[in-house]
Amino acid sequence: MIDSLIDYWRIAEPYQRFLYRLSALFLGSAALHAAVFVLDDRPWEGPLSWRKPLLFSLSFALVCASLAWVMTFLPRSQRAGWLLLGSFGFASFGETALISLQAWRGVASHFNSATVFDEVAFATMGLLIAVVVVDIVIITLWSLKSLDAPASFALAIKSGVVLMVVGQGLGGLLIREGMRQEELGPVTSPLVFGQDGILNLSHAAALHALQLLPALAWLLSFSGRTESRRTRIVGVAACGYAGLVLLSGLQALGGRAPFDPSGLGAVVLVLSASAVLAASAIALVGVIPRLSMSR
Repeated sequence: MIDSLIDYWRIAEPYQRFLYRLSALFLGSAALHAAVFVLDDRPWEGPLSWRKPLLFSLSFALVCASLAWVMTFLPRSQRAGWLLLGSFGFASFGETALISLQAWRGVASHFNSATVFDEVAFATMGLLIAVVVVDIVIITLWSLKSLDAPASFALAIKSGVVLMVVGQGLGGLLIREGMRQEELGPVTSPLVFGQDGILNLSHAAALHALQLLPALAWLLSFSGRTESRRTRIVGVAACGYAGLVLLSGLQALGGRAPFDPSGLGAVVLVLSASAVLAASAIALVGVIPRLSMSR
């Protein structure tokens, strides 16, 4: 299994390795801010928390590695690869750097118009995120059209990138709600919709489908099951994951707390979570014998 990961690095194009290395840098940033959070007395929630630089660093670490891996299954083109992954890397690094800078300055990174610098920083972050969104949409459309991968991998990747686009849309709703709250007074952090709605959870889950579903397909590739069966298992997980994203998003927009579903919502939650957990368990059970044999 480790050899499989090493092979992905060996065959990676320079633009992929650029994003893999940037992923490692983001992991270092996440570790740094986690340590600072533990040592400092700032709370986890609130606009001045170390939460944002930590989570943005970790999130971009995962997304960078995933997008670089997805490019393995798309037509190889130095021009297109560098244009997409190069701009994505620049924008994600700039976004996280500005968020971290504001945290170290002890001021809010989002919806902060206290000074001209704060306004410019937030506006710049908006432009950088726009680049990220465009890159993700292009990679998604390219994947839907030209992906060359085994059926189970293809389903996992296509489901993951589509859900990532959904996550970008949810991020847009977060920005819109934050701007609305800013006109009325202080902006909550994390943003609260209605009485108790937290859209950040659905936003994050959608963005990171591109890690869970391909990881599942990759684990299943070592299980000895047929490709058709592996594809069905990935399909079950994808449906369950999409159900969780949809449910959490609708709950948040309706002002309900994350773990306070309605009657129908509770049914959807149980079915969706069961689908994801069952598929994950099947994948892990299939891999355990291989791990035992390799010892």
